[in-house]
Amino acid sequence: DTYFGRNNLRYTITVYDPPYRGVCLPSYKLSSNLVASPEDIVVFGSDDFTPPQNWDRYVVESLSSKGALMVNDGYQKLDFSNMEHPVFSIPIMTYSCLVDNNLVIYHPDYTHLYSDAELYKNLYEMGLVIDNRERDQDFVFTHHHWSNGKRQGDSNDQSYYNNMSRDKETWIKRSSMPLEERLKVG
Repeated sequence: DTYFGRNNLRYTITVYDPPYRGVCLPSYKLSSNLVASPEDIVVFGSDDFTPPQNWDRYVVESLSSKGALMVNDGYQKLDFSNMEHPVFSIPIMTYSCLVDNNLVIYHPDYTHLYSDAELYKNLYEMGLVIDNRERDQDFVFTHHHWSNGKRQGDSNDQSYYNNMSRDKETWIKRSSMPLEERLKVG
C-alpha cells in the first residue's frame, strides 16, 4: 500500500502477519533497514507513552555519546525491584548503538514479551546503557500500560499475553546464550 503524507511525501506501508502476533517482527523489519548517521538518535516510541515537556532537548543532551537512554517510565523502580527483569520500555538510542546491537531493537524470535528485557541485557553487557533516572526522577515518560493501572487492557494486550509462555521459553533459551549469539538474527 502507498500512503501520501505531508508535502506529498510517498510512504510504502507493509503489513506483516506473522503466525504469532506481536511487535517484534515489524520492529525488526524497520530497524534492520534503517540508515542514519552514527550520532543520529533513534526513538522507538509507541502509542502508550506521553513524553514530558522538552523531552527532545533532554534526549539530545543525554545522548551526547554513543548509548541507549534508560528513561523514567513512571513504573520501573530505580533498582528494578518491581520487575522480573530490567527492560527498555521505550528504546531511545544513538544509531551507532543500534548498529552495535546488529540493527535490532526487538529481536524477531520474540512476539512481544521479554524482547525489551533482552534489549536491556544486550546493551548493558556492551556498556551502552545510559541511566540518568536517579538524577532525573521528575522527568517522566509516562507509560500508560494496563499492567500498572494506567488504562484498561485491550485485545492487543490479550494477544501478546496469549504468547507469554512461548516468549518466556525464548527468553530462557536466549538469555543463557553469549552476547555474540544473541546478536544474530536468523
